[in-house]
Amino acid sequence: MNPLKNFTIILLCFFSLYSYAEIEQDSIISISGQILQNKSLEPISNATISIKRTRKGTICDSLGVFHLQIQQSDTLIISALGYQPKQWEVPFIFNPDFPPFFTIKLNDISYLLKEIDIYALGTWDEFKEEFLNAEITEKNPINEDIKKQLKPFNTKKPNIVPAQYRPKREGKMGVVDAIFRPTDFLHNKFSKTEKAKKKISKLIREESKTKKINKKFNADIVSDATGLKGEELIKFMEYCGGKISVSEHSSEYEVMKQILDLYKDYTTKEE
Repeated sequence: MNPLKNFTIILLCFFSLYSYAEIEQDSIISISGQILQNKSLEPISNATISIKRTRKGTICDSLGVFHLQIQQSDTLIISALGYQPKQWEVPFIFNPDFPPFFTIKLNDISYLLKEIDIYALGTWDEFKEEFLNAEITEKNPINEDIKKQLKPFNTKKPNIVPAQYRPKREGKMGVVDAIFRPTDFLHNKFSKTEKAKKKISKLIREESKTKKINKKFNADIVSDATGLKGEELIKFMEYCGGKISVSEHSSEYEVMKQILDLYKDYTTKEE
């Protein structure tokens, strides 16, 4: 067989696979949305969202907001404790670079309570105990599996930044992102809206951190610990300023111990 012909066939196969990979990569779209209760429109936290095609997905935050990479024709499967699971076909997105913010609503699941017999001669405490011990029957057993899946996330701290002020991507995007996610990279780099959201998000987090520190170390706490008032309290607070170490993660015991140790040094120095 002609070697040149073999090489040509191999080259054509390579370019075909490369073109297919490029099309597959370009068809990926980053979307965002929020899961809501159908009647009250309250956010549903920790809802699980998976792509039916791949079974891969994500979990919503405390405000029901999610971010996910999908393909144009994908269908999402949404599940949450106490709500009926839902299959949701992603609507056609005319501009993949700026997809809309989707809202998806879930219906409640009704629960069946075990029948309770109430007697005229029974006491309120007896009725209350039997009612509280009644077993709840779950209509949809799939929720038991979801409980197990969500268990590691139950201690996850809620995001203090409201959904409307959160940037699409936290932190910096590197060379790998520029190669494999060029649209997201350019949006993160040059979008004025994204830059504004990052600044607001940073300010909200810093303000929250300052409030947590002020709750652990303030004039009232120092006054209660030392008995100082007025000018003497102000002088001691100034003395503590460069010596005490308080962060949002410091325990009240650690802060109080530092105050008392510094007060001891302060009174010794004054004498």
